[in-house]
Amino acid sequence: MDNDAKAPEKGMLLKGDLFSGIVIGENKDADYEFDLDGSHVTIAQRVTRPKEDREVLGLLFLMDKPCRFRIDVLVPENCVNAQVSLNDKELLGFFSDKIPEDPEFVQMTHCNDANKYTPLTPGTFQTLNFRWESGDVLKCFFYY
Repeated sequence: MDNDAKAPEKGMLLKGDLFSGIVIGENKDADYEFDLDGSHVTIAQRVTRPKEDREVLGLLFLMDKPCRFRIDVLVPENCVNAQVSLNDKELLGFFSDKIPEDPEFVQMTHCNDANKYTPLTPGTFQTLNFRWESGDVLKCFFYY
């Protein structure tokens, strides 16, 4: 990806050959603003630590009209498990059998069997490429 878009106050849009998007490499509060395909996009990133053994990276999407772009999120190298939800429904499941006794709330999908596959891997970026709509909430749960 090359960086030929305007940089907002926090974060920036990266232009790519196929899809533009943002890269999230740090779990901290941030805001991203950019214009893409005739839509003004604002993404509010907030991080909470509801318990000592976990961290939740939440993204709220606000935009003029639905817009497709990618988000690359770094899965922390030192986490023992992770899960991703979109609008409280499981999008990507746990990568390890070290599941906490009291995981954060995620509505499980009908594909909830023991043999399901997840691409989440500690120390790597997970790409999520969707047509986002205003009001969408993406949550990444990292367990330590």
